[in-house]
Amino acid sequence: MRTLISYIVPALLVVTTSAMATEYPELNFGGYIMLDHDQFSDLFLEDDEKSNHGTDIRRARLSVKTKFSENWRSKFQVDVADGEFNIKDAYVQYKGFDWVDITVGQQKEPLGLEKLTSSRDTFMIERSMVTEVLAPGRNIGVKLSGTPGDFTWDLGYFQEDNSQNSYGITGRLTWALVDDDDNFFHLGSALSERQLGGDEYRVNQTLEVYSSDSLLEGTRLDAEDMSLASVELMWQYLGFVSMAEWIETDIDDPSRGTYHYQGGYYQMSYPLSGKNRRYKDGKLDTIKAEHDWELTWRMSQFELDQENRKAQTFAVGVNYLVNQDLMFKANFIRAKHQEDGATYGYDNAFSFRAQYSF
Repeated sequence: MRTLISYIVPALLVVTTSAMATEYPELNFGGYIMLDHDQFSDLFLEDDEKSNHGTDIRRARLSVKTKFSENWRSKFQVDVADGEFNIKDAYVQYKGFDWVDITVGQQKEPLGLEKLTSSRDTFMIERSMVTEVLAPGRNIGVKLSGTPGDFTWDLGYFQEDNSQNSYGITGRLTWALVDDDDNFFHLGSALSERQLGGDEYRVNQTLEVYSSDSLLEGTRLDAEDMSLASVELMWQYLGFVSMAEWIETDIDDPSRGTYHYQGGYYQMSYPLSGKNRRYKDGKLDTIKAEHDWELTWRMSQFELDQENRKAQTFAVGVNYLVNQDLMFKANFIRAKHQEDGATYGYDNAFSFRAQYSF
């Protein structure tokens, strides 16, 4: 399936471009770069002789969005951070039906409210632990989606990019009441059933500080299948946003049995201007503001039941929106983790980001 899609997507691009060349295409080029600096205590390291800080080009992305006709469009995005060339989005979308849109290619699977929010628009610098560990992210597949009334729905078949064996069926349903000023109340849930075919699966995650070590570690599993479920709640009123999400999974290893992992977060944000973020099709977007300060806050946790391990973080932050292109973010993080009943922390970390879009 993955090989088939790899051929179909470029073919659709060529055929559609040729057919519509007299009136289209409409091209929009863009991108963004994020420069991060982290400073943290020994708690965030496996070896206290390592450096307690790190500076990285976290993301450097270039994209082109193409509208071939009223119904055909595509997106191609790459990341060139650290001198590596990684394809992020590469898909074609058909919007000619009233009840369904069809998207073919590499795209985000429809699971994880925070994951579906662009990294440019997240409240905090890093996404929560549970989102990074369990939300599938981008894979190659075919997705159907629609927006009937106050609902949105997505259903897709996906193959993981780094595996010949893994595939999954993922779906998401949301309901929201939204007024003309983007004040809204949102409920959503998603499910994913995945066949892993004996691929190795292991939790290996930092405590929400990118430059630190991965302290949240699970057992190496030869996983056969995996079931994911999530529930999400979000509301916005006069700029204030409250967002919560819980994700859990069961992973079957024929020799070890079933492993259960779960976690969630609760986070809030408020821009001093009181302006609302844009909301569309079950996803949260950015704030249109200049010289605006946004206050942020998050609590999150992740649990590995069979390994008797747990991690919790508490973070506060401030974002300064210079304009639509330039933003600065600063986060203060307190974290602790537990292994076999022993607790390590709380201790502190500080993260800073300069973000420019073009």
